[in-house]
Formats: sequence, C-alpha cells, structure tokens
Amino acid sequence: MPRLDEFLPLLAELTAVDSDIETLADLAVADGRSRFHLQRIFRASVGESPLQYRRRVRLQRAAAFLLVTDNSVLEVALDAGFASAEGFSRAFRQEFSLSPRAFRNQKRAEHNHLVENDPSHLQIASRSAPCVGLYRVSTRNASKATARMRPDMSYEIARKNIDEIPFLYMRSQVRPSEISDALASMFVPIFQFATAQGIAFAGPPTARYISFGPGMVTIEAGMPVVGPIEDADDIMAGTLVGGDVVSTIHKGPYDRLNLAHEAIQQWMTDNGAAAGGAPWEAYITDPGEVPNPADWLTEVIHPLKQAEANR
Repeated sequence: MPRLDEFLPLLAELTAVDSDIETLADLAVADGRSRFHLQRIFRASVGESPLQYRRRVRLQRAAAFLLVTDNSVLEVALDAGFASAEGFSRAFRQEFSLSPRAFRNQKRAEHNHLVENDPSHLQIASRSAPCVGLYRVSTRNASKATARMRPDMSYEIARKNIDEIPFLYMRSQVRPSEISDALASMFVPIFQFATAQGIAFAGPPTARYISFGPGMVTIEAGMPVVGPIEDADDIMAGTLVGGDVVSTIHKGPYDRLNLAHEAIQQWMTDNGAAAGGAPWEAYITDPGEVPNPADWLTEVIHPLKQAEANR
C-alpha cells in the first residue's frame, strides 16, 4: 500500500480549481494506475474516494466564499470549481442541509462578528480544506532528498508578544508514533464543524502539546477562530494564550519538527527564560498545494512565563 505522502502531487491536481480532471478515468490517466486500483488505494490512504475528496474540498471552499463575499451563487460556484449554479446548489444542500443563499443568511446572522470581505477566513479555509487530514503526516523515507536533509538545521528564534486567540479543539492522549493519525482524526471534524456552523477561521490548523513523555502524549488539535465560541459535544472551546512567546519557523517535513522545539528550548536556557505553558505548532503550508515536504513551513511557538518575560 503506498504511503499517504505519495498521493500529495495527485491531491494538488485534484484540488486545483482549473484542473482538467473531471472523472476517475481522467485521474487514472494522470496517475498511471488503473482506475480501479487507484480508487481502492486512494480510499484506503485518504479515507474517501478521489471524487468524494474533490467534491468535499470544493464545497468547503464555497462555504467560505459565501460567508466572506457578496458574490452571486453562480460566481461562488465557478470560483469553487463547479460548472453551474444548479449543480453546485444541489451538492451544497446535500452537504450542509441548506441552500447556498440560506447558508449565507443564517450563518452571517448567527456569527455577526465575522467581518465581511475580510480575506483572512477565506484564505485559511481555502488553504486548509484540501489537506486538513494530512497536517503532520509522516514523510519518513518518502524521498532520497528528504532523507538527505541536514540534521543540524539552523533556526531564527524570535521573541514577541501575541494576543490571546479563541481556539476550537479536541483532545487526545496517544503514543508518539500515533500523533499523525490522531491529529487527522481531530482536525477533520473540527474543520467540518466550524465550516458547517459558519465560524470564521483566524489561523491555520494548530496542535498544542499539553504533555509529552516517552510513553504517551496529550495533544489538543484544532483551529484558531474568531470568537466568541462555545463547546459542542467532543469539540471544546478554549484559547491559545497571549503574552510573550518565543517562536521559530521550521522549513521541512514534520518528522523533524523536534529540531525546532529543541532550538527554542536551547534559546530559553541560554537566555534564562522559563516556559509559561504548553507549546504549539501552526501548520502554515498546505501539503495539497506544496507536495514537496522540503518546502513545508510550520511555526513553532513556546509561551514564556510572564514573570521571566517581563523582567
């Protein structure tokens, strides 16, 4: 069975609005496998069929367009990759149980804090929708180029002050080897819940590490959002703490993110700073748009103890 990361170039082609791929046969020609074999291994790796995946991504993008813009239903349909307003409206109602117009009116009324024509929610939703289940995916041994990446990566460490931000998340305790699968199982329902409720995104998919040991890891995975928000079943409402933090940008596969955390911890030791809470990772780059793991960007953030930070 192919590794999930082997499908990344194919996912990028599937989610492109201007893609010529319309059928499974088109996709099989582009991929080089038979359509039946491709359907089977794609579903086993990604969790849905190629055409289901493309349809979901287009509809989630369309929901963001409806919330943020005043474009007509036809314009939204075309921007999201649909050929007609009629086909788009049928698919949208099946996904969200509302027509596009009713969704726009109802969700804007429920979330009047959403700033119309603010592109940030649209950009985050469009970037995250294709691969919301693939953030933190392991790419170990995915390519010789990745395997040859230098282990002594250098990091620019920045100390800054940030605002507290609402955070919609789920929590799980897993083995370190299960982090990628656990994050996918949490990111997907949170993203879908927020999209269906019309909650505006304020940042990329984020994972916070509450505790990290050799046996088990407690993680909170979710999306920074525009508040206020409330708990809903297994999805919790909280915040990413504000105040002084230390951060750096990791460029490369997720398998080496530990190097960024180690670099920050060394900086804190060298500068006499103390940790002030659970660190988190914000996944800036969408693996569906940038298939090469060597180019993925992740911001790693460690809060500082305020008594130390304000000396």
